[in-house]
Amino acid sequence: MPFPSLPRPWAAAVGLCLTLLAGQQSATAGDLTRIETIVVLYPENRSFDHLYGLFPGANGIGNASREQTTQRDHDGEVLPYLRVWDSHGNSDPRFPELANAPFRIDAPPVSLSADKILLSPIHAYYHNIEQINGGRNDMFAAMSTVGGYTMGYFDGSQMKLWRWAKEFTLADNFFMGAFGGSYLNHQYLICACTPVFKDAPPSMRARLDAHGRLEKRPDSPSAREGAVKTYTGGLGGQVTPDGFSVNTTQPPYQPSGIPPAEEGAFGLGGRQRHRTPWAATAAANEQDHWRRAIGQGHYLGLVCGRLERGRRRRQAPVQREKKRNLYT
Repeated sequence: MPFPSLPRPWAAAVGLCLTLLAGQQSATAGDLTRIETIVVLYPENRSFDHLYGLFPGANGIGNASREQTTQRDHDGEVLPYLRVWDSHGNSDPRFPELANAPFRIDAPPVSLSADKILLSPIHAYYHNIEQINGGRNDMFAAMSTVGGYTMGYFDGSQMKLWRWAKEFTLADNFFMGAFGGSYLNHQYLICACTPVFKDAPPSMRARLDAHGRLEKRPDSPSAREGAVKTYTGGLGGQVTPDGFSVNTTQPPYQPSGIPPAEEGAFGLGGRQRHRTPWAATAAANEQDHWRRAIGQGHYLGLVCGRLERGRRRRQAPVQREKKRNLYT
């Protein structure tokens, strides 16, 4: 998801595509018959410039003009500075007032390293539409839950993924297929389709204004003073008013991000609220998309693998391991 420092859409899933030519590195240009395997690394929730903006020879931060990086307030006025908000929408004391421009997170005056858990900017469908702002990419700070942090980037040269990018292929002009995060973009990567959820309850639907944008609360502040406030909380509306699932939604049946209950059926999600009729309809729609996209045989293999993992979790509970950080 390229950063607003470039005239390219910001994807919730990063534009890194490493083409691994399994033992075929000597293949000549155009000789596609010698390619046995293509592996696409799809790291979530990072922009291209956030990690690869300084990559030698890439279309990165150095190619962006001042006009392409300038951020604006909700009223269209140029922001005099950038401020970073914490999880409560207040000023984050780790970040000083910053110039309205891209900035290094791991260099003064911020000096925070990439191996630390920092902030997680919202990467949702309707927020992203406003952030891209018709291709001007000048509303990322205003429409983010973390404000000017969206303009921050790292020197990623010490990352393992950076070294792989030198050896294989780095997609520095990757364009996402849909607005928002990796949920919908995963769907587009496989089948270029949007899940349908016509029976979604009102609590899951986005609340929009007359212009089709997220309706803001009366106390939603200027981007100079605090994070944006909308009536639609959380992910910014999992479902559009006309019934399309555009932000992360978990199906009630496995495979699902909701693990089976300890004593429940291992084919179901553990929370009762996910087994209502409308949720079952959504799950059926999503499963049908995946069956058609990857084939019945592959889909059943995916389901069986997930069910087996659920069975093993109940038979022999294990302590959850901390995720290893990719940057170390």
